[in-house]
Amino acid sequence: MQKIIFLLCATFCTFSSSAQNEFSTKNNIDSISSYIAKLIEDIDVRLYKNELNDRYRFYPTENIYNFLKLDIRTGRIDQVQWSLDISKEGSLSINSDDLSWGRGSLFELYPTKNMYQFLLLDKSDGRAWHVQWGFKDKERWIRRIY
Repeated sequence: MQKIIFLLCATFCTFSSSAQNEFSTKNNIDSISSYIAKLIEDIDVRLYKNELNDRYRFYPTENIYNFLKLDIRTGRIDQVQWSLDISKEGSLSINSDDLSWGRGSLFELYPTKNMYQFLLLDKSDGRAWHVQWGFKDKERWIRRIY
């Protein structure tokens, strides 16, 4: 999105500056450049706010007391259990690693026919992982699908 706006503005600058003298062209380019920088900054702020508002998602499991909480930007997954008995509530990490490699990734979980297993997809580059949640430590894991 930012690249498209920048290219459109750069094209506009090229066409509008060709009919003017050198001094006014420099002033126009400076003012257009500052306008583009402000526009890109506004877009970055909106994207950042949107990321903060929609960064985490709950995915239900077939067990009514357990959900998977996904950080859609990093691929981190927690198993979250709720209960009317406070001693049975809590959260356990299935994957604490940042799978995005610092890029603009977008992750999503997909259930399988097995109630304990999901597929995790990095929608930006197609990488996939096999995810299993469970009640014991050795039953919770994630592994890359090559």
